[in-house]
Amino acid sequence: MEFRHFRYFVAVAEELHFSRAARRLNMSQPPLSKHIQDIEAFLGTLLLDRTKRRVDLTDAGRLFLVEARAVLAQADQAIEVGKRAARGELGELSIGFTATAAYTPLFPRAVRAYRLGLPDVHLELRYMTSEPMLELLLNGSLDVGLIRPSSSLILPAEITAIPIVKDRLMLAFHVDDILARTKGTVAVEALAEHPFILRPRGKGSSFYEQVYELCDQAGFTPHLAQEANEAPTILGLVAAGVGVTILPASLQAIKIQDVVWRDLSAQSGTVDSAVLLVFNQNAKPCPLRTRFIDMVKNLL
Repeated sequence: MEFRHFRYFVAVAEELHFSRAARRLNMSQPPLSKHIQDIEAFLGTLLLDRTKRRVDLTDAGRLFLVEARAVLAQADQAIEVGKRAARGELGELSIGFTATAAYTPLFPRAVRAYRLGLPDVHLELRYMTSEPMLELLLNGSLDVGLIRPSSSLILPAEITAIPIVKDRLMLAFHVDDILARTKGTVAVEALAEHPFILRPRGKGSSFYEQVYELCDQAGFTPHLAQEANEAPTILGLVAAGVGVTILPASLQAIKIQDVVWRDLSAQSGTVDSAVLLVFNQNAKPCPLRTRFIDMVKNLL
């Protein structure tokens, strides 16, 4: 039995006429009759009662017709699934993101637009820091990522980066801090005597490494009154008056009472902070990844 045999039988069973079925199949009648005989020989039973005047289905033929139609319908479904997968409408897409990237307006908009536009694609959203994300992109375990790297991070040659959010670093402090008496921009140099709340320095510190670099370039090492890993925790400690911190402007979306934000300036170094869309340009082609990247670009 071959797939074409199901098509031949269904045509004859539905037309109950070999000549009409042959025209429907764009073939001549003798080969069609031979194919039906081959099917019956293979199954070991008659599927059609043939007379000079009419063709009828046997009981076995009626049962076989139900299954033959199901085979053809499943084949059509398989073809449609293959076409939709090729168009990037089905499957699974894994997206890595850092904590601060999730607070940018573009991230939730992109995820929502993708879910609405491609509801049959499963999005695997994975929260992680930048370095592990880049490793997973390189080994093919992750499709695309959103990172906020430090200004000194050098991306691997295989990684393509698209800036999607232009951001800047800002100072956050308690409303009763002496800094509240000043208006406008605060120089990094003015923070030398202030206690800080920051993520520990080192691998995985992401943009916080840029904060340490700004302080180093301003001639001081920040005095850590408290270490914390997550931005909401850090801002909660700022609200408690434990110290000041430096965070991306987009994190102002975290509304905490008694926390004041000010622009920063630096004589050397940069206070710019960008969120990048990153992917492995050498990875195997992935229509789902391409659709996501294009969708993000359209939202810029």
